[in-house]
Amino acid sequence: MKVEEVIKKIKEKNLDSFFVSSRANVFYLSHFSSSNAFILLTQTEKFFITDSRYYEAAKEVLKNWNVIQLGEKNKNQIDHLREILNEYGGEKVGFEEDRTTIAFYKKLVNKEGSKTESLKCQLVGFSGFFDQFRVSKTEEEIQIIKEAVKKTDRVFESILPLIPSAKNELDLRRMIINEIFLQGGTGESFPSIVASGKNSAIPHHETSYDPVEKNNPVLIDMGMVYKGYCSDFTRVIFYGEVDPEIEKIYQIVKEAHITAVEKVKAGISVREIDKAARDIIKKYGYGDYFLHSTGHGVGIEIHEPPRVSEKSEEILQENTVITIEPGIYIPHKGGVRLENIVVVRKNRAEVLTETPLDQVVIG
Repeated sequence: MKVEEVIKKIKEKNLDSFFVSSRANVFYLSHFSSSNAFILLTQTEKFFITDSRYYEAAKEVLKNWNVIQLGEKNKNQIDHLREILNEYGGEKVGFEEDRTTIAFYKKLVNKEGSKTESLKCQLVGFSGFFDQFRVSKTEEEIQIIKEAVKKTDRVFESILPLIPSAKNELDLRRMIINEIFLQGGTGESFPSIVASGKNSAIPHHETSYDPVEKNNPVLIDMGMVYKGYCSDFTRVIFYGEVDPEIEKIYQIVKEAHITAVEKVKAGISVREIDKAARDIIKKYGYGDYFLHSTGHGVGIEIHEPPRVSEKSEEILQENTVITIEPGIYIPHKGGVRLENIVVVRKNRAEVLTETPLDQVVIG
């Protein structure tokens, strides 16, 4: 995607190379999916390092990379990584300290006193090294996310008539997962939340064996992974007749959502977007029942910078993809959250989610 820009940053930080170990950033740089892969970027070369399960496929796909088979000739994989860093990394090697476990770091630098070759380079830790590149999406990335969102809309449309037949929340989640695959997704972008009745008052309720009963709200928060990118979507369905207060807060959340979206544009503080939604909810007396931030970035990972929060100082960049998802949660009664994905454009928000915000009643 933006490998040349990353290499430029490596030079600016006076590094000889950068070692990438997190699955998300390995995929971001290479667009090759592997459960065991690493990247070493030097000022002049790109190395993709993976084991025998992925080596041949990586060679076929990554034509402009130096692909190295990790653990060849029965080498210990950590020892082999150390050899690669010693041979190609130079003297100062950056690494993702925020995504590296202490155990892996100790093994890599050979802190355990192994008799194998020691790490000769100096490892220099960085947090969020790739955030500045990942936060603003390319049009290619936006198109993939747009397709994922459209497919998620179709999943929602498909499961609506199935809700009355669901035995319980987990049964409905099973139906959602099945539809995700039918629509071409490769899995959930996070464990889908199905929260029926009073469970909808818990923002991140863990989907359970509780029944999906008539005359209750049903909150569905779901997303799919498509071509390596995530979607995120939340709606509340009125299954039969529901408490009048739930209907009331639905309209308040809808107003807060629309107000927040209208604020979105490049150059605005995320705090202003959060405030726009929060002020609407406070106006109607439900400020204490809005329990989370108004949104977050989304891309290769379901939660990426920026966090659209009243505590954040971040400024929205053009082509950032974020969620807008205000909510109100009344303990022991029920809750409402309405979530869409939007692209931050120069002077506006481009709303990718096509499912209307209108109240949905079934049964």
